[in-house]
Amino acid sequence: MKSIRVSALVPGMIVARDVFDPTGLLMLNEGTVLTTELITKLDFWGLDEVVIEEPSPSLKEQQEIAITPQIKAAHERAIDLTGSLMSNPEIRDGDALILKGMVGDIESQIQLNSNVLLNLCHIKTHDNYLYSHSVNVSIVAMIIGRGLRLDDNTLKNLGLSALLHDFGMTKIDKAIYDQDQKLTAEERIRIERHPVYGYELLCNAEDFSEDVLLGIKQHHERFNGSGYPDGLSGEEISLFGRIIAVADVYDACLSLRKHRPRMTPYETLKNLLGESRLFDIKILKALVTSMAIYPIGSFVRLNTGEIAKVIGINHGFPFRPDIRIYLDRNHQKLEKPIRINLSDGDYTQTYIQETLDYEESERMYVLFGDQ
Repeated sequence: MKSIRVSALVPGMIVARDVFDPTGLLMLNEGTVLTTELITKLDFWGLDEVVIEEPSPSLKEQQEIAITPQIKAAHERAIDLTGSLMSNPEIRDGDALILKGMVGDIESQIQLNSNVLLNLCHIKTHDNYLYSHSVNVSIVAMIIGRGLRLDDNTLKNLGLSALLHDFGMTKIDKAIYDQDQKLTAEERIRIERHPVYGYELLCNAEDFSEDVLLGIKQHHERFNGSGYPDGLSGEEISLFGRIIAVADVYDACLSLRKHRPRMTPYETLKNLLGESRLFDIKILKALVTSMAIYPIGSFVRLNTGEIAKVIGINHGFPFRPDIRIYLDRNHQKLEKPIRINLSDGDYTQTYIQETLDYEESERMYVLFGDQ
């Protein structure tokens, strides 16, 4: 336990000793969980300090702490295996079986805890972008597919198609797609052929269904006909192509690239909705429902000034996610972050005022992005 200035209290802290006013009147009992309303009252009563308990993980958080290494290992294993397979553009005997097993493993991790998995998707590096992007698009596509209530077999084929959506990039020099300057017209033509390259390479393997192959070929088609390689529109584009198109743009916007800054998760959703003519609106709605108004990984400012990260989604309460508070209202770092669920009745007076802008979010990613 330790004494904390009232100005540094945050919702979710627990009172370690009874709190009395200057006249000796009991104001708060030991064990009281502080809310925004109670902190406001303590401030109003003119108290300087309160003794609080060191925050301990809730049962839910303990469970997440226990399973996070398993989910993280599965995510990293999927990225490494994808990199190994994509480093050789020739699909060998048995590779399809390995890929299908990997997609099944990803689906198991989504079922185990999609919140933890989506948090891992925000850890990006330049070096493994193509491979981590492929895995993350598979994750997001399957989450969208679950929202659309696809059956298990269709869901796994969707995940496989999404995992291989950029397989054609293996025929393009990395120096072209991983540079920090604008593409030349010739380079853009080559990049825009990668869906066809992937389709042709995997057609020769004879181990993938037509649904899987069409998702790969059509993930850059756009609902209004402005995409490539064939300028298809509406439902001329396969279901997998339409889903992967949304998942691909979602993850690409979140990614740190050499040629542009990444967007925040909130900006990414806003960007997709602003370009809704390019995508199937049913699929966009499934994404928004799955990711909520404040997607996992968003850094936000609360109405009382604290800075927090969205770490979980409460379906049915899109404005009230699960958050972890890192900075108090004075922007001082907490010794231990405090986790609260804004959908709990105790926190009706606490709400997200705004998402942090790009520069603020980047600073928070550096400090707390992997926590």
